[in-house]
Amino acid sequence: MISMMRLLVSTEVPITLEWIRSLSTLAACLVALAVALWGESMKRWFYKPKLDLEALVRRPDAEKVMREAVTLDSYDEPMTTRFEAWFFRLAISNLSKTPAREVQVYLKRIEKADGTVVAKFTPMHLKWTNTTSTTRKVLLKELPILCDFIHVSDPQYRPQHGENLGDVPTGRAIMCLDVEATNTAQGHLLGPGAYRFYLYVAAENSPARDFTVEVRYDGTWTTNQDQMFDQEIGFRMKKLT
Repeated sequence: MISMMRLLVSTEVPITLEWIRSLSTLAACLVALAVALWGESMKRWFYKPKLDLEALVRRPDAEKVMREAVTLDSYDEPMTTRFEAWFFRLAISNLSKTPAREVQVYLKRIEKADGTVVAKFTPMHLKWTNTTSTTRKVLLKELPILCDFIHVSDPQYRPQHGENLGDVPTGRAIMCLDVEATNTAQGHLLGPGAYRFYLYVAAENSPARDFTVEVRYDGTWTTNQDQMFDQEIGFRMKKLT
């Protein structure tokens, strides 16, 4: 009897260990296969970019630039007019180690301070600073990229640069949205006042995030940076959410 038990132990233990080794090898192969086939997809699923937005009135987010407009004189000859304008931008950043790809900023709605929707505005994308593009190919971690948002031009040249609204008094500046296109409804032009802007920031590998930016501007024009950036009397802009 004892001899038979010894025989069973001596024959069963090696078989059991071999079975465990085979199972472990099979599992390792399956894991390696899964990583090879779906590794990038799994990585994109678990490690996504996290996009953020800042709205600050300071350099380089805001700055004064020289612009030009070409019109026809009384003899129908081209005439170039140079004038100054303030550009106010949004800083878009990625808080994750995973690069964000094909990043876009979409302005979906504008409301006045009393909650009234600006009906003439057509939702559309904003343009990245110093480009005509609405798409940023790659956004790396903690390297903010500026997106043009609103610019305000010298109001004495309103007829020349075409950013003009009939119900805004002469001498008051008009806010012009830096969207991808303009239309005859002039939905990209806003008179002095307080507004809330509702935006999406999204990427090909990241879901859209909602942001709300509030802007208050009474149309006062100045070429002095300290006065224009003053958050009591100048162009006021802040992120609410």
